[in-house]
Amino acid sequence: MGYYFNNIQGKKGSQFSSQLRGVNLEKVLIVAIDAAKYFQKALICNYFGDVLEKPFFFGLDQLGIDLICSKIERSQKEIEAERIFVGIEATGHYYEDIVRELGKRGYKVTIINAATTYEERSSALNWSKTDDLDLYAIAHALIQNKGMENKLPEGHYRKLMTLTRARRSEVRKRALLRVHIRTLMDHIWRDFQGYIEVENNKPKKKLIFSDFWGQSSLFFLEFYPHPSDVLELGIEKLTSIIKEKKLRIRTSTIQTLYQVAQTSIVKEKEEVSVELLLLSMAIQDLKRLSENIKTLEKEIETALLQTDGRLLLTVPGIGVITAAEFYSELGDISNYENAGQLIKKAGTNPIIIQSGGTSGFYGKISKQGNKNLRFIVYTVGKCLAQHNKDLRPYYLKLKERGKHARKAYIALGNKFIRIAFSMLTHKKPFDSKQNGYSIFEEIKKKLNFTKINTYLNIALAA
Repeated sequence: MGYYFNNIQGKKGSQFSSQLRGVNLEKVLIVAIDAAKYFQKALICNYFGDVLEKPFFFGLDQLGIDLICSKIERSQKEIEAERIFVGIEATGHYYEDIVRELGKRGYKVTIINAATTYEERSSALNWSKTDDLDLYAIAHALIQNKGMENKLPEGHYRKLMTLTRARRSEVRKRALLRVHIRTLMDHIWRDFQGYIEVENNKPKKKLIFSDFWGQSSLFFLEFYPHPSDVLELGIEKLTSIIKEKKLRIRTSTIQTLYQVAQTSIVKEKEEVSVELLLLSMAIQDLKRLSENIKTLEKEIETALLQTDGRLLLTVPGIGVITAAEFYSELGDISNYENAGQLIKKAGTNPIIIQSGGTSGFYGKISKQGNKNLRFIVYTVGKCLAQHNKDLRPYYLKLKERGKHARKAYIALGNKFIRIAFSMLTHKKPFDSKQNGYSIFEEIKKKLNFTKINTYLNIALAA
């Protein structure tokens, strides 16, 4: 069985070839599926690409699954198929139900990256995109064993993945909303975001509130967004309201706010009534999104602490959200023999370019894996480069060699995949060499909703 370990595609290739070895390729069935929101399409052919079932639509319900299964069974009988390979392109989340339902019927479905099907179309010198061309590309990728994986995330991996992706979506919405609010304030009271003072003939921007999105600033944005509101109240009334609302605002800040309101050039309140209405609505949306994010973060922290992913909190520079995203997108590491396979799953493995016997060089990353994992690998690398004293020297070494910061972040992220693989495999915390490092203190500062004693109890119970 020596051939099993020497396939040019590694373990993945060995497993694929072992299923084909000794089998008449005329009796190998290929099923390509293109998933969509409403109408799914499939194609059935043999290993050589001879079409047995022309592209056909099927619905994502019991009748639709019955239809595709019946066609697979009919084609299987027609050629007396000994092996069946089913492949589907990872399109949004639409493919998941198909993978799950076909799995219940006994079919192992290979998930194929959308970038792979794009390259298959390009290699055929066809840059058009139609459902049928996608099916041909999926079938060709399946024949060449270019799929990613065969399992959907389950259990706590799926729970954390759903929570972290939902939080990321809410954070993006909030970021766009904040831009919208700043734009509205440009029309209502531009200097509220920052005013200019000239010192030694040089302009210098100064802020009224150090944190524009802090509690104090948001209070004025919600109730007194126009300078006329502030002037009408006066300093004494402002001070009284601030004490009543228990806001932490210095007397100097109140005076600055009042002075800026006096000197600002703005439109009359009636002229910006529409902007004020939109601002009021936007502030309410902002509060709702912030509350949603807080709720999700609490759920994420609770869920993470129930998994081995809590070990990642012992790494300086890796917080709860980053750890949860990384752990869930990484998936069950017991399905992998080494960290290199996880790097390929992320698509952050550099492509080696070699020709004519030269030593070759590393080109761009492959981008042939999970784009969400690829994003978090980059994020992790950036966090570690900035906040982890043990791993920052590796980043600086790459920079000294002329690596662009983004490439260095990816390289550091890949290095951390190897470290995390070892930590999770052996269930060991991060081994920091820094003086004064304490696992207890490192974890304590990262928990926002859970007491450190609760964390330790969970860890000991595991």
